[in-house]
Amino acid sequence: MTGWIYAALGLCGACILIAMIRSGRFVSALLLTIVQGAAAFFAANFLGGFFGVSLPLNLPSLAVAALGGTPGVILLLLVQTICRLP
Repeated sequence: MTGWIYAALGLCGACILIAMIRSGRFVSALLLTIVQGAAAFFAANFLGGFFGVSLPLNLPSLAVAALGGTPGVILLLLVQTICRLP
């Protein structure tokens, strides 16, 4: 099951990178997405403390948050909630 999740996350990340390259403003779009994803990640961990939900602070979750931005963080929360990952 986790192999499918990683494949889906990789496909989403590739689509986001292709969209950034095609926009013509790859570096600024990437930096803005990274900042937005990091802010959403830490906000989700802070607010998740009130609801009993937290995201693990590791390289794969930070990469998804950085490349996916706010939708990436929402995806992480949904995957964790649905699959009950520790």
